Amino acid sequence: MNFISKTTLLSTIFICSLSSADSAWAQTSMHVVPKPCSVVQTNNGVFEYSKTTDVFVDSQFDSKNVGSILSIYKHLNALFINDLSFNVRNVKASGKWSGASGSKCITIKKNDALDAEEYKLVVDNKGIAIESATEAGLFYAFQTLMLASKLDNHSSIPYMELTDKPRFEYRGFMLDVSRYFMPKDDVKKIIDCMSMLKLNKLHLHLTDDNGWRIEIKKYPKLTAIGAWAANRNNQDFTDKYPSNIGEPTPVGGFYTQDDIKELVKYAQQRYVEIIPEIDMPGHSNAALAAYPELACPSVDVPITVVPGMRQGAGSIIYCAGNDKAFTFLEDVIDEVASLFPSKYIHIGGDEADKDYWSKCPRCAARMKAENISHIEELQSYFMRRISNYVKSKGKSVMGWDELTNSTLPEDVTVFGWRGLGNAALKAAAQGHKFVMTPARILYLIRYQGPQWFEPLTYFGNNTLKDVYMYEPVQPTWDKNYENLLMGVQASMWTEFCKTSRDVYYQVFPRLVALSEVAWSPKGSKDWNGFAAGLDNVLQHLSAKGINYSEAMYNVQHKAVPENGVLVATVLT
Repeated sequence: MNFISKTTLLSTIFICSLSSADSAWAQTSMHVVPKPCSVVQTNNGVFEYSKTTDVFVDSQFDSKNVGSILSIYKHLNALFINDLSFNVRNVKASGKWSGASGSKCITIKKNDALDAEEYKLVVDNKGIAIESATEAGLFYAFQTLMLASKLDNHSSIPYMELTDKPRFEYRGFMLDVSRYFMPKDDVKKIIDCMSMLKLNKLHLHLTDDNGWRIEIKKYPKLTAIGAWAANRNNQDFTDKYPSNIGEPTPVGGFYTQDDIKELVKYAQQRYVEIIPEIDMPGHSNAALAAYPELACPSVDVPITVVPGMRQGAGSIIYCAGNDKAFTFLEDVIDEVASLFPSKYIHIGGDEADKDYWSKCPRCAARMKAENISHIEELQSYFMRRISNYVKSKGKSVMGWDELTNSTLPEDVTVFGWRGLGNAALKAAAQGHKFVMTPARILYLIRYQGPQWFEPLTYFGNNTLKDVYMYEPVQPTWDKNYENLLMGVQASMWTEFCKTSRDVYYQVFPRLVALSEVAWSPKGSKDWNGFAAGLDNVLQHLSAKGINYSEAMYNVQHKAVPENGVLVATVLT
């Protein structure tokens, strides 16, 4: 058959790797990811780190904490070409603010006029000068220095003047460790990358039908039974069926409480807050496999941990008419609240199948006693009761947007996920804060390029550019909604992941694009500039051992026969 090519360029094809000429242009134009509020490259000069660099720190900052920030900066910056050290010195306002004659140094000054995460940065022939009101601002300044470094020498920082602060207070990433249990050290790599990108909220989805991933000392069977499933790794997630009674369950794992403490501390040092999610009343099969007495008596099938989606998986949920279920969840919250210093606990509320509730005499009795006429309001009763307990522990409550299907718990923060996340606006209309994580754009489980090149998953396509171009605030919104929007979150569900490399592949580089949506000023989108700055980020990911998708190299196209020839159309 003859072959002809008919190319329809709908937009510029993005080839991520820049030529040397393009790299020089990128450095001249100062494309830093995420894009700062204001940055100007002052001339062609560069600051070059010495073997030992003096760091003069305003005495209003704790020099030990600054030393920790510098240590993490070195750890995150795996591309330094020499073994640098920093000589940290506290300086009072009237003291010496410069190095030895002719040497360049770093000066760090406190500026209480700046916002909590805001910073100012100058790199010139005197060295590096940073101003911030908080240590978080200092930390983010060093991340900018790392990603502004020269591609061919990451110890060299171009001369520049920069002011910067985040658009949103909530800059999040959700990691599902239930469907695929990610080892602790691999979660740390995710935290490292988040902090490099100035993302500050790691939402850990710790429990689901597919595994209970956190040690609860009062209920040891949660991890002895609920953390393990039968081996179905030769099947796709959609084809996996539940474990049989008595079948070996070798697949899974969990974090001990010491593991959780270690992860929390690691994240805190990188200015990342870990928010735990204990999903309820649905997505609870793993817990009920361990403690089946907490399910409705109407359940007529064995309850086991669910590796996938076959045979009605996930339809068994906590019994809303059983007080023991509430006692159990309150005990779990007690231990979770003590482990996580986060001000938030996420309690789920999504996709709760109510078939067994509708047949349950206990649930019927609860509805009668509480004067509940609709089964959706029974879920509201369930979630409001748990919410009140969470608040009694000094925590704030978060949940998925299905909570808007009935009466909302008081003061809950709602995560908009269905479709374009607009169900969250129902919560905003009632004065609730909300976070946007729309499945159609920010669910990273979806394909990110031509599907014939990509690993099997589902839910259509979310390309790198789709994520980058997302604007959460729509012109049709009520003018008050924007003030209630806390921020945005990319969410990584791990149904189709069997290794941490599978997770990394789906997450990166799309999480880089999310960082700019979350941090950079509204209306400042610059796709070509982002593409140029991405080169530096990808080098750092590779240096950290993080693999990433190269879908942006692939050309979306279709080929169809027309009158005996094959016509290829490029769709980019």
